[in-house]
Amino acid sequence: MVYIPKATYRLQVSPSFTLKDVRNVIPYLQELGISTVYAAPFFKAKTGSEHGYDVAEVEQIGPKIGTMEEFEEISKELQERGMGWLQDIVPNHMAYHPENSWLMDVLEKGQKSYYINFFDIDLAHPDFGGKLMVPFLGDPLEKVLQEGQIKISFSQSGLGINYFDSCYPASLSVYQPLLQQIADDAGAASDELNQKLEHLQQAINSDKIDRALWQQNLLDIYQLVEQQEPLKLAKDNLLKKYNTSPDLLQELLDQQFYTLCHWQVTEEKINFRRFFTVNDLICLRMEQKEVFDKYHEFIKHLVDTGSLQGLRVDHVDGLFDPDTYLERLRELAGEEVYLVVEKILEGHENLPEDWPIQGNSGYDFLAWISNLFTDPTGETKLTSLYKRLVPDAATDYEKLVFEKKMYILKNQMPGELDNLLRYLHEHQLLTSEFEDAEWRKALGVLLASFPVYRIYVREFPLSELAVEIIDKAFAEALHRAPAIEPQLHHLRTLFQPDLQESEEVLQHKLYFVMRSQQFTGPLAAKGVEDTTFYNYNRIISLNEVGNSPDVFNIRPNEFHKLMKYKLKSYPHSLNATATHDTKRGEGARMRLNVLSELPDEWEEQVQVWLEMINKHIKAGKPKRNDIYFLLQTLLGVLPVDGAVDETVVERVQEYLIKAFREAKVNTNWSEPNEEYEEAVKELVEYLLLKDEEFMQAFRPFFLKLAHYGWIYSLCQALLKVTCPGVPDIYQGCELWDFSLVDPDNRRPVDYEQRQQYLTELKAQEQQDSESLLADLLANPADARVKLYLLYKALNVRNELHELFSFGDYQPVNVTGKHKTHILAFTRKYEGQWCLVVVPRLLVPVVSEQELPLGQVWEDTTIVLPPDAPLSWNQVFGQQQLSLQQEIPVADLLNKFPVALLTATAS
Repeated sequence: MVYIPKATYRLQVSPSFTLKDVRNVIPYLQELGISTVYAAPFFKAKTGSEHGYDVAEVEQIGPKIGTMEEFEEISKELQERGMGWLQDIVPNHMAYHPENSWLMDVLEKGQKSYYINFFDIDLAHPDFGGKLMVPFLGDPLEKVLQEGQIKISFSQSGLGINYFDSCYPASLSVYQPLLQQIADDAGAASDELNQKLEHLQQAINSDKIDRALWQQNLLDIYQLVEQQEPLKLAKDNLLKKYNTSPDLLQELLDQQFYTLCHWQVTEEKINFRRFFTVNDLICLRMEQKEVFDKYHEFIKHLVDTGSLQGLRVDHVDGLFDPDTYLERLRELAGEEVYLVVEKILEGHENLPEDWPIQGNSGYDFLAWISNLFTDPTGETKLTSLYKRLVPDAATDYEKLVFEKKMYILKNQMPGELDNLLRYLHEHQLLTSEFEDAEWRKALGVLLASFPVYRIYVREFPLSELAVEIIDKAFAEALHRAPAIEPQLHHLRTLFQPDLQESEEVLQHKLYFVMRSQQFTGPLAAKGVEDTTFYNYNRIISLNEVGNSPDVFNIRPNEFHKLMKYKLKSYPHSLNATATHDTKRGEGARMRLNVLSELPDEWEEQVQVWLEMINKHIKAGKPKRNDIYFLLQTLLGVLPVDGAVDETVVERVQEYLIKAFREAKVNTNWSEPNEEYEEAVKELVEYLLLKDEEFMQAFRPFFLKLAHYGWIYSLCQALLKVTCPGVPDIYQGCELWDFSLVDPDNRRPVDYEQRQQYLTELKAQEQQDSESLLADLLANPADARVKLYLLYKALNVRNELHELFSFGDYQPVNVTGKHKTHILAFTRKYEGQWCLVVVPRLLVPVVSEQELPLGQVWEDTTIVLPPDAPLSWNQVFGQQQLSLQQEIPVADLLNKFPVALLTATAS
């Protein structure tokens, strides 16, 4: 039977939070109600990595994170506690870094490396002479050489080419001539060295070079040279000669299997696939069986020994053939292992139902909850306000998305576009009647027009769903570029070819279709999430991974339909509300959603604030659109009580610089506009620390949003735990989460405080649960109220695991004055029941400092199904209730803003 977590807790394991730290928090996590530790990649990453997605060695745990012995001890303890471990793995890419021994083996040995086919590189690219580009120089190679920044070295690992802290292995071809020079210069002392050089040459002449044997040969030679003074002196003289001559170094570099180049060259051309537009993440050919097997050896060992109960696959959309990969992974892991994938679903897109997995990492659930708490009546007003306040901002969202994707293609991914186009030309898949520039434009427009990250295909004909997506993509492309209709029509035939064509032609077309889908995803991520989301600022809580500003809200009946579909398709998919990838914290998002309920008041306030801010604007910096983004950021990031200190100021400053560079309008990563960025930082400091008049005007409206926001955060937390799916808590988010985008959301978590809170809560509940509820609601700023809710709900979920894992989901009818402001449902399984009731869109129901308790609900009533039990346990407050079929909401929410009741049918 497959392992199903009761609840997961995401930990960003890293050199800053090691396996020892993980072990220390396990007792707390179990007490909280967590069944499964959900860990960021813990494999050996490049030095300095704090996130783990730049894996350098997949065959071991990162030494700075911990040891295998420590992990085995953790596994043993988890097993004793009835807990498990869900591990994040990264099959799409690895670090492009000297610490990646597989890749360095390719640089050193070229075609003789066992790993030559492991990486997604194109040595036939016409611009690189059969060499792999190494794009990490800060300036063009000629300048770097003239300034003496490149040096050759000789160490236990052999000959190296050094650029500051990076050392790349010298290629095979230079060993014999360079070491022979040392031998010749040393004269009579070189006999033993000459013998070793013969052995070295024999290794070089072999078809494939054994890595361990090669390293031993190099170590023997190094030790010999260092031990004999004539050889050592000859070596030192040789290195000095080369390192003082740019011409000799250039000759040496010309003999390598790779070419060092300026990092910005990849903005024009490229001969390896990278993760998105990140040069230092090189992609793997995971579709190759030998690559899959080798990459997963250590992972398989951890699964087979019972150390891992689940795997989360990062960026599954980057793979050439996700379907085959997941089938292989299921076969490798076995039927008992819990498998989920990271997958961004756009709009009404669903996860493929035939994948052999338990679901995804929960971005879809995050979006559904956020949209459930967005008021549809505010959409028109917020859109109009944005147009008036920021007249120069692009307010046609779909048009902006297309333009930003095209911007990325033109400025950051033209090399990837050219590579696809060259493939079409090389295999004669394009007609000669149109110019290359026309084909290039057509292909670019098509890629930018995809409505989702990608389609899934490994054979012709395409599935009905894939055809539907392709139809939408081509319709959008024609809408955006009607002048190139003939070229687009031809490209359309590549996706749905005549199946009577030759097998060779069909294979070329299929390869193109599958290959193109490895770039539509990165284009969406960079063009939308990392660009448009920082430009379209109508209400930034919707600018979220997995969500979209063009889906403003969903109504309760739509939410119920989604939950029923989830229960039918992937009932054990993760329910996330915050991740390491989210643009802002789950609490900040819920607070900002309140703007949709208060569009008129928001307009009044923002007009006043903008007038105050004008006096701080210098030479038109910052721009109005960025200021509008800044104001919403301030509303989201401050703690519930609105307290401001230097730490908050620094966090906001760093975040805004990152956000505005991502926007790529007034500054960017390639060429930062330091003057503009300084103006932004100064404005933040003025507003938060120096301009008392602004803060006096800002605070009342902020406190109003914060009040509704923390109540909605409780609703969000309860829905996450009780809806179909597996609740996932991101580290630290058992308290309020007002964090900003990475790296802000990876700040250290104070687990001692959380443990202390939990201990005190349990003791208080034992003494007087009613007074505890009153205390929690009277002091929302300390966030104990959220911790209490999660502790109670998670532990009930543990006790009634089958109910929440397999139970039916039924919407509950609500009547009365405020019926649209209540969401209610039941879960039922073999006599076990639960009832969940949460309020939503509360502005018309309660005042800004009032709680949604008791009689504010007037005649609003819950109507239970006829077969529901009559005796229930109120989880928050531990009351025993005898209920009729019709229950006043005032009775259910008389002590606490949300309700969770459990019952057993007689």
